[in-house]
Amino acid sequence: MVPSSIPKRDIAGLILIGGRSQRMGRDKATLEIAGIPLWQRAIDILEPLVGMVFLVGSVPGFRPPAPFAHIADDPPGLGPLGGIASGLERSGCQHHIVLAVDYPLVQSKLLLLLLEKSAGVRAVCGQGELYLEPLVGYYHALCAPVMRAMLSEGEIRTHRVFDRVPSHILTAEEYDAADPRRLSQINVNTPADCDRVHALLETRPTP
Repeated sequence: MVPSSIPKRDIAGLILIGGRSQRMGRDKATLEIAGIPLWQRAIDILEPLVGMVFLVGSVPGFRPPAPFAHIADDPPGLGPLGGIASGLERSGCQHHIVLAVDYPLVQSKLLLLLLEKSAGVRAVCGQGELYLEPLVGYYHALCAPVMRAMLSEGEIRTHRVFDRVPSHILTAEEYDAADPRRLSQINVNTPADCDRVHALLETRPTP
C-alpha cells in the first residue's frame, strides 16, 4: 500500500492545531497524553509519509519548533475550513494529508490508503457510523479555490467540500482493511477521552 505515484517530497502534512476546545477546557494541541503533547504525536504520525509538516492555526503561547512551519487560519475563528484552505495555498505542494491534532491514534496504513485512493480525485476521507471524517483526509491543492468559494458563501462545514469536488469516500471494507480497530476515528474532546487514549496506547504498538 505504498503510494509510489506520489513522491514523499511532493506531499505536505497539515496539522490543524486550532479549535475552541470547550469540552476539554484547555487548548488540545499542547495537551499531553502519556507525556507527549498532541502536536508532537501528530508530527510523529505524519513525518514518515510527507516531505514537510505544517502546523495550521494558532494556540496562545505556542510556537511550532523548527523545522516545522506555521500557517495561520485565514479567516480565523470559522473552524477548520479556512485553515485547510490556507495550508493548501501556502504549502508549495499539490498533495496534502490533513490531520486534526485531536486524532492521536491515526494509523499510518490508513493515511497511505488515502494517498492510494487519491488518483483521479481531489479529496479522500473515511466515514464513521453517521458522518464523514474530513479532518483526517487527503486534499489536492485544487480544492483551495472551492473552499474559498464556500467560505465566501458562508459555508464553513468542511465535509461539504466532498459535494463539490471529485472525491472518494472510503468504503467500510477499505477502512477496515487499513484500520480494523478504527483507532483512527478516536477523537479527543474530553478528559475521559484522554484516559481512553492513554489506556489504548499502553496496549498497542506505535503506528
